[in-house]
Amino acid sequence: MAADSSLIDTPVASAAAAAGDPTWSRAIELDRLRASGRATVKVGAKQLAFFLHEGAVHACNNRCPHEGYPLVEAALDDGCLLTCHWHNWKFDLKTGANHYGGDSLRIYPVKVESGVVWVDARDAPAEARVAQALQQLDAAMDDHDTPRIARELARLGRAGAVPEIALAHAIGRSHEHLRYGMTHAYAGAEVWLRLRDTLADPSQRLACASEALSHIAYDTLREPSFAFALQAAERWDGAAFLAAVEAQDEARAASLLVAALNDGLGFADLEPALAAAALAHYSDFGHALIYLGHVGGLVARLGAEAQRPLLLAWLRMLIYATREDLLPDFRHYAAALAQWPTRTAGQGDAQGADIDVAALVGRSVRDTLAATIAAAAHATPLQLHHALMQAAAMHLLRFDVAVEQRTENPVADNVGWLDFSHALTFGHALRLQCARQPALWPQGLLQMALFVGRNTPYLAADDAAMPALQRWAVADAEAFDAQCQTTVLDHGMALYIHAVHLLKTWAAVRGEIALSVPDGTAQALRAAVNRLFSARFKQRHLLRMAHQAIGFVARED
Repeated sequence: MAADSSLIDTPVASAAAAAGDPTWSRAIELDRLRASGRATVKVGAKQLAFFLHEGAVHACNNRCPHEGYPLVEAALDDGCLLTCHWHNWKFDLKTGANHYGGDSLRIYPVKVESGVVWVDARDAPAEARVAQALQQLDAAMDDHDTPRIARELARLGRAGAVPEIALAHAIGRSHEHLRYGMTHAYAGAEVWLRLRDTLADPSQRLACASEALSHIAYDTLREPSFAFALQAAERWDGAAFLAAVEAQDEARAASLLVAALNDGLGFADLEPALAAAALAHYSDFGHALIYLGHVGGLVARLGAEAQRPLLLAWLRMLIYATREDLLPDFRHYAAALAQWPTRTAGQGDAQGADIDVAALVGRSVRDTLAATIAAAAHATPLQLHHALMQAAAMHLLRFDVAVEQRTENPVADNVGWLDFSHALTFGHALRLQCARQPALWPQGLLQMALFVGRNTPYLAADDAAMPALQRWAVADAEAFDAQCQTTVLDHGMALYIHAVHLLKTWAAVRGEIALSVPDGTAQALRAAVNRLFSARFKQRHLLRMAHQAIGFVARED
């Protein structure tokens, strides 16, 4: 067939072009295209738009990659710039580049022979499509463009890739942009993907992956890089690492971690020292230990290449973590730890004695510590753990919501739902850790006692006619879990921090119950989650913030 010399016959290349020799499909007669300058044609399963511009034929997907508006209706200017009328997105029709900054437009090679337009509508090789989706996902995350994040993850899935690839990539490029180290974004990602594993519906599975990546994007949005300043290489030494963390020497602690990884050590080898560091203080509301468990889960899921960024981000969080056991409110912790019985039940005994949970509910920090020490002499660590988990659940059931709603609280009383839910997620993380490192039970159980005691001032009186445990009791555990799943998958919350706490608290309680707990503990835990899921989270405190700012400034001089 002879070429039509009235046209510039140069196939258009794009990042998504198929590799190898073209496979041409008959698309449209040139005369028909000349009649209007544009046309839509179905080629295989694809609907393509064809344009005739200054003697050259161009082909692209007919659906705008933003929200699907038919591009055959778009405006084409003299510079070959295609403008979608729906949201004013603009594409270079020669390359597919998006001048708006969003998703690129898929362009297809064309040729004209003997008055017929032919198109190569093949998909690019999977490897190229994955690479392009990851590149475009980077741009979407840099803008915290959540709909685009979902679209790029969907494109990644269509190319045959799993979201773990995107998550490992995102962690690698984001971990140095977390100024104070690991946040709930990484921790939540591990739980979101565990939930995804249990789902079959494509929309639900994509929702889990999208929320995980979007949270990371939010926490690193427009943040510069805070590089780790590594020192001269040392061999891994657990004691030296603990000393560096205690001295809040990030450079040395990070250097020791990196040296360990370079020597071929993995998370399992380092975990004993990491867990000891996490529990060396009552640190930052339990985040140190909670996050460590999620780091282990992510390393197992994502592979060895994720270890370095995850461990460095976790370490930085630990270096900056508050050491709340040094505050006056918790000054009795060190003395309680020193009084821990040297021989507790379970060390030679078949089982310990039962614990009166009521002795742990509604007591001060000091009294809760004392009750925990007393119980440790005759109960096994696991029995004591069950009792403290039940006490923490009872406290969540009795949280006085007026405390959160008030606008004239002093800063010290800025207490909300997360103050109570953290006791449950910390407790579950502790149980998992102590299954591998039983020597950590004393620190962990006493820190659980601190959680329980610190929340006592914010409890409402229990209603004698309808106690909180009865009011929020769960009759059907399976139906309740299904409802929790529905809620977290379509939570509708503006702030990631609240949604991820719903997910993580529910997952921790489910995990705790699955490990086996007494019936009373299971009932209290489910009831506590039921109340938490029914709560109205006050996501911003505008008046309270203003009241506290005025009071602070008035006193600072």
